[in-house]
Amino acid sequence: MTEPTTGCAVRCSSLAVYCGNCDLLVGLDGLHVLEVVVAEEHLRVRVESPPGLMGCPTCGAVALSHGRREVELIDAPCFGRPVTVVWWKRTWSCSEPSCPVSVFTEQDEQVARPRGLLTTRACWWAVRQLRREHASVLGLARQLGTTWKTVWRSIKPLLEVMDADPARFDGVEILGVDEHVWHHVSPLKRGPKELTGMVKLTRDEKGNTRATLLDIVPGRSGTVYADWLKDRGDAFKAGVKIATLDPFRGYKNAIDDQLEDAVAVVDAFHIVKLGGQALDEVRRRVQQETLGHRGRKGDPLFGIRMIIRCGIERLTERQRPARRRHRR
Repeated sequence: MTEPTTGCAVRCSSLAVYCGNCDLLVGLDGLHVLEVVVAEEHLRVRVESPPGLMGCPTCGAVALSHGRREVELIDAPCFGRPVTVVWWKRTWSCSEPSCPVSVFTEQDEQVARPRGLLTTRACWWAVRQLRREHASVLGLARQLGTTWKTVWRSIKPLLEVMDADPARFDGVEILGVDEHVWHHVSPLKRGPKELTGMVKLTRDEKGNTRATLLDIVPGRSGTVYADWLKDRGDAFKAGVKIATLDPFRGYKNAIDDQLEDAVAVVDAFHIVKLGGQALDEVRRRVQQETLGHRGRKGDPLFGIRMIIRCGIERLTERQRPARRRHRR
């Protein structure tokens, strides 16, 4: 190897105060990288803001330097390692004697909220992982090198703001509903067990169905769904053209009551499930009528119990002839 691999020491000018390449790689606008070290499989990135004048946030007078303080922030993982940003914050004292503020510390909410433990981009990285990659909070905590409570307390305010935004209900033409069992322990320990979830269904450019979760409410009944539709208002209900549901009469009653102009459609999953159940019941009945006992190894109908429920495009070359024989 003809050149050392110390990065900044080789490629950056010795006269430069900050390394532009390191700043670009770390990507914290307004902050400059001082050093990057590896400590116990963690990356520790020390940063600071450039020197300059600072005004008091209360009275506007020019503040005087009051020293520095280190603030550690958990950042999004990088290069397969958890990252800690050590922000060498500047502290200031107000020069105006009558000002109620004596000493204050620089803040930048684009980097992190005041008293926050995660950087702003780490919070949004965690939210995207939850929404798009089906990650768990515990799994994210492992990747970030912190605890479940730290991650949840950092992203909960962002999720609450997103939940309060009614814009996600705009433009819903196909509305889906289904029940969900959240857990299998006592509701006294973990809250409601049965939930009702509503999704917005759309199609992409290839015609594939995409589902976007709109809301989850406690309870599993037609009344719960009807109350949720009432809360959305007349404008929302008028825009729904198709309402999909599972074969539950309570949801159908709510649709008939609140979405009078929408077409009710049983979702494809439950149609296929009910069709498979009917086919299996016929197979068992014919098995009993012809052989007089339940299916056993070697019985033709018992041997094809999985083949007849499988899509023909998923059958192997060995399974296709068996299916054709029994179709006759």
